[in-house]
Amino acid sequence: MSPEAESRGGEFEVLTSPGPAAIAVIRAQGPHTGAFVARHLRTRRPPAPECWYPGRILRAELLDREGAAVDDILLSVHALFPTWDLRLHLHGNPWLVRRCTEWLQACGLTRVGREDGSTPTRVHVADEAPTTLWPTEDALEAEACTLLPKMLTLRGATWLLQQVNRLRESIDALLATASANISRETCLQIAARVELVDWFTRPLRVVLAGPSNAGKSTLANALADRPVSIVSPTPGTTRDWIEVPGEAEGFPVVWLDTAGLRESRDALEAAGAARTRQLLCEADEIVIVLDATPAADAPRAEFLATFSDLRPACVVLNKSDLIESAAGLAVSLPREWQARTVTVSATEQMGLDALRRALLRGAGRSDAGLDSPAAFTPRQVRILNEAADATNCNAMRTELLRLLEPERTR
Repeated sequence: MSPEAESRGGEFEVLTSPGPAAIAVIRAQGPHTGAFVARHLRTRRPPAPECWYPGRILRAELLDREGAAVDDILLSVHALFPTWDLRLHLHGNPWLVRRCTEWLQACGLTRVGREDGSTPTRVHVADEAPTTLWPTEDALEAEACTLLPKMLTLRGATWLLQQVNRLRESIDALLATASANISRETCLQIAARVELVDWFTRPLRVVLAGPSNAGKSTLANALADRPVSIVSPTPGTTRDWIEVPGEAEGFPVVWLDTAGLRESRDALEAAGAARTRQLLCEADEIVIVLDATPAADAPRAEFLATFSDLRPACVVLNKSDLIESAAGLAVSLPREWQARTVTVSATEQMGLDALRRALLRGAGRSDAGLDSPAAFTPRQVRILNEAADATNCNAMRTELLRLLEPERTR
């Protein structure tokens, strides 16, 4: 930010392209940003800017002039009072972006960039680093900021921004390492961890499958923490599948509430069951939902006789609030299922955290490795692999230094 802009109270810039999009990002800088924070942002934890610090990612509500919430956003903090440097990650509704820019201007910040909201680019010349969408000369930070809107959970956004420092520290350590073999192995490990990006940008598609009236729709509502599926004691109520976005331990998940699997003469119910079978083949993971009460012995036995070959991430023994123990039922299940059982009461919202943890174990999602440095762009993977292929330490160091430099046009 220029001294002139700071003397005017600050400036803001729409960093993403104009038009409808999943995410829009606005950068706000300068002393008057504090007025915007006080009037138009309400954070959940911590509640006050005095508790913030650079590098913090916060979940916040964007408020209108009357104090009513109009959007659920992410707020990334880069500097605090008096300079202020914030990124507002809004949903990309053009009306919402326009209103936010009006409120920023009303708080005394000056808009920079083109009026259509896009960021002007420089003409590239030989050996000049191309201008990125993000106003930073740090290649790793620019790549992280560009990828940030694709992170689907707060945990993912936090993980990504932490990777900038982790990668930089790893590069510094590799530059000081005298062993080419150790450097080569480390480069390959960092490059291989690029798959972690998918954990936060592509949700697991998880089918909730089981007999009719096992409580799948009630469970879907409990996992979503809102009513998204119609619940009825009448078997066969769900005729089609319903997608329920959510998260498990900070990893994005889409729960698919499906029609019960049973033989039926009802054409619509039979079509729903057929679609469920197709979804079972397409899903990333399967969660089997069984009614654990004695009244469900017959439909449960019929289901097990037909679908015991399924390989679920976990098996939910539902309606546990209506029985004393589900231990006897668990040992009667197929051997591969027994170690994956979770006792749940969807109506009482009991056992849901255990269900989420069991799902993640079955899907291979774990905290192990998340604190290790990981590449998060194809450019980084390419350079790390080229460093690993280098014939000596000096050549390897030359390649590693490229990670810190923006790509140059030729």
